Amino acid sequence: MIEKQQELFSCEDTDKKQQLLEQIETLRDAIIRQQLQGANPETMAHYEEARTAASKPYVLWQLEFARVFREKGGFDVCMGNPPYIQLQKTIDEETREKLGDQYSSVGFETFAKTGDIYCLFYEKGFRLLHENGILAFITSNKWMRAGYGEKLRAFFAKRTNPLTLIDFAGQRVFESATVDVNILIFSKEANSGCTNACIAKENCAGNLSVYVRREAKTTAFTSSNSWVIMNAIEASIKRKMEERGTPLREWNISINRGILTGLNEAFIVSGEVKDQLILKDPKSAEIIRPILRGRDIKRYAYSHADLWLIATFPSRHYDINDYPAVRDYLLSFGMERLEQTGTRRIVNGEEVHARKKTSNEWFETQDSISYWDDFSKTKIMYNDICQRLSFCIVPPDVFCVNTVYFIKDNPHLKFLLACLNSNIINWYYRTLSVQLGEKAVRMFSIYVENIPIPMPPNDVEQEINALVDIVVTQQGNDRESAEKRIELIIASLYGLTDEEISFVSSYTEQFY
Repeated sequence: MIEKQQELFSCEDTDKKQQLLEQIETLRDAIIRQQLQGANPETMAHYEEARTAASKPYVLWQLEFARVFREKGGFDVCMGNPPYIQLQKTIDEETREKLGDQYSSVGFETFAKTGDIYCLFYEKGFRLLHENGILAFITSNKWMRAGYGEKLRAFFAKRTNPLTLIDFAGQRVFESATVDVNILIFSKEANSGCTNACIAKENCAGNLSVYVRREAKTTAFTSSNSWVIMNAIEASIKRKMEERGTPLREWNISINRGILTGLNEAFIVSGEVKDQLILKDPKSAEIIRPILRGRDIKRYAYSHADLWLIATFPSRHYDINDYPAVRDYLLSFGMERLEQTGTRRIVNGEEVHARKKTSNEWFETQDSISYWDDFSKTKIMYNDICQRLSFCIVPPDVFCVNTVYFIKDNPHLKFLLACLNSNIINWYYRTLSVQLGEKAVRMFSIYVENIPIPMPPNDVEQEINALVDIVVTQQGNDRESAEKRIELIIASLYGLTDEEISFVSSYTEQFY
């Protein structure tokens, strides 16, 4: 077959080419059948179906490029732009099979059920290289920080030698794609810990090689931790913060998200509707609570938009007939929308979707919210997506929607609030998290709980608490002066130099 492939490669006669293609196909089929001897009938039937398909659902690399693998053991170079498809994507509506189901048990080291198929393409490309071969892919850059990228980062660190990493964060490389991308070039050899890495912060498509030579810094990527490209001052700040700070998860805190109702238009009501329900039945006030949305959360403060939650949590086991005004109001939205069955119906000529299938009652919120009692305490809230990190203290009995997270009551709440709102944490968080474009970040708990917060002496914490009170309650020069003092105290706790403080402050200015 190798001989026929070589002959085809240099053949210029059209008729002869067709003959060679047919001969190669016959030889390929014979080799496959020989390898499949003893296979069960179902496997043979699958092969026959695939063999006759117009577009074959496989590439047998060692056969299609037999000489490459026989003589060299693989390709010199593998490069491309793999597809970006989440492995959680449903590919069969009837069986609810997900794309990842096809790859979960076929031996990919980089497989993560929440991941993306481009991660598997990296590993497949690696397998197709000979020793010391080179791979160059342009893909989404989310693997650098995302939780699902941990296995891929470990694979790169242990199995490859990353040569060049260019992160195009915020730069649109493909006009038709909104995803942020990077270029990774690695060789199939031991990791030397010397990767030329840079962030493309300007339009450098016309002179990329020059830009990389000028801007790239040698960085060691040798673990599964987030891969972050930094200059010397950034690396120094990060190292000091992690040495002196204690991860937030070790501060005896818990992080929860807000309420998922499944039908906000029914369960979140205006102040006017709330007043009407209470007027009809004063008992309604027992299960109606103020609620905040992401846009209501500000830095050190929040604004209540006069929205209220019908707080019928399943874990409370309410009897809705005890609240007739609320019951009748909810029923006005239609049982076919309120029920938690996941069914779809045609109502008055329109398709109506019920809420997702759960064991909850039609009048209950979608999530059980076993931690509902934490809302009765003072807490810190923050938005799921933000540009400038913004945290605020919220009093007891104020709830939030599911795009808002909260940190429950803690003896150090004001100190934590000051640190989390600081310029330093605003910079540091971007070394942890997945970014959305140039400035926005996702505030996933897996990142937030890893923010390093320094343990303060008692007198320092008392001063911070007093300054937070000024920031929360006052405006103008007093507030500005208090914030500046907070920034200096926190910077000193991390041991930052004047140059490092100035760097962080300059970085934060872009958010105002």
